[in-house]
Amino acid sequence: MIKTNTETVRKIMAEFPNLQNEKKTLEGNHEMTFREAIRALYPTLRAMNKRGFTTREIAEKLKEYGVYIELSTLSKYMHDMAQDMSQKSKASSTRRVKKPASQPAVPVTNHAPATPNE
Repeated sequence: MIKTNTETVRKIMAEFPNLQNEKKTLEGNHEMTFREAIRALYPTLRAMNKRGFTTREIAEKLKEYGVYIELSTLSKYMHDMAQDMSQKSKASSTRRVKKPASQPAVPVTNHAPATPNE
């Protein structure tokens, strides 16, 4: 059985919250996978699609810039990005609001409040 110790767990608890995910950015000039490129270009490609460009036309435009991606691959990546965006928007719009603790039930009476006799 593999074990760890409390010191290691304390170090992890102290250091993990400060770690940053090293995402690729568009700064500099480095290689990207087609998926990374399409993810970065997705807002632009989606806007082109909304302006009437077909996926085939978008693939042709990408080829003009040296991005030789198959039409089926571009379609899949675009679909995947749309699904990701949809799930993210659903997750942010369905955040639950914590309900206040329920109050003890108070008996409801249909009688008018008693008035003092004068």
